Amino acid sequence: MLAPVMKFIGTPCRRLLAGDGITTVDFTVNNAHGIFDRLSIDARAAKKSAPAIGDSFGIAKNLDEYQYRIGSLLPSLADSNPAKIQLQKYRIAIIASFAALVATIKSGASTAEWNVHARALLVGASDLYVAATSGQDMQPAGAGGAFSFFRVPEHEVERAVKSMYGY
Repeated sequence: MLAPVMKFIGTPCRRLLAGDGITTVDFTVNNAHGIFDRLSIDARAAKKSAPAIGDSFGIAKNLDEYQYRIGSLLPSLADSNPAKIQLQKYRIAIIASFAALVATIKSGASTAEWNVHARALLVGASDLYVAATSGQDMQPAGAGGAFSFFRVPEHEVERAVKSMYGY
């Protein structure tokens, strides 16, 4: 999972969602070549058949927002800035979380477990983003379990990101 995501983050930052299922009728995830295919489902019908998916839509909407904010902020940070490594790690995990969400929805399985790990990832990403943009000290959030759940172990992601930035 890590190799295609690393390739993806080398492309211009873009949103992963075309429709959030909250403010739009459909929940639509854009294609991310080599990571996941496009997915579009009727949000109302999905919420009726699987209540946990309503929470998934809200979490995914917020994860996409932070993925986009982080991706837009990263070019302005020096490669030597430790915040850049932490933020990039979370962006990678967010992209991997979308791969897991798409696979879960396509399989018809419950998104309840995805919600737990994605919510932890969202809290970590938002805390890091706020710290980075306000000049506060960065404290890596404890979302290592989420990284593993989304098949991008945190230590491997950190090693790959450090290598990308010449550490």
